[in-house]
Amino acid sequence: MEVYTNKSRFFIGLLSIFTLIIGILIYLLFRDLNNIILFSWIQKPQFYETVLVSLKPSIFSYFISYHLPDMFWFISGILFLRFIWFYNTKIQTIYIWCFYFTGFVFETSQLSEKIPGTFDRLDLLFMGIGAFIEGTLNIIFLRRRFL
Repeated sequence: MEVYTNKSRFFIGLLSIFTLIIGILIYLLFRDLNNIILFSWIQKPQFYETVLVSLKPSIFSYFISYHLPDMFWFISGILFLRFIWFYNTKIQTIYIWCFYFTGFVFETSQLSEKIPGTFDRLDLLFMGIGAFIEGTLNIIFLRRRFL
């Protein structure tokens, strides 16, 4: 049982890193990086002067470019909290609910002119969908693991 839980924890940690990297790669490949605040502080690499992969404008390309990276980053954060608090599910649940709340507050605070970024209800929707799917899969695998 101990070996199985260690492998599960290791898998969750790897999945957290993987989803973070996938979100970053999608962002770097499909987005115009000229409006990124980070690049006002540091110099942008020369090869990112234009969009690397240009997609025809459509609902699907908009989803890939704008909502999918946010969803992957959000899932990565949830998985990272599950990895850290793997053996203490009560604390894990508290931190994950705080993470949900923080993500919601951060996204909605972009309605204000003081917080950089663009508010988008679809970001909230897809972050919620990602969290729901992750939570459902976690419940299914937790029940399989402990029953």
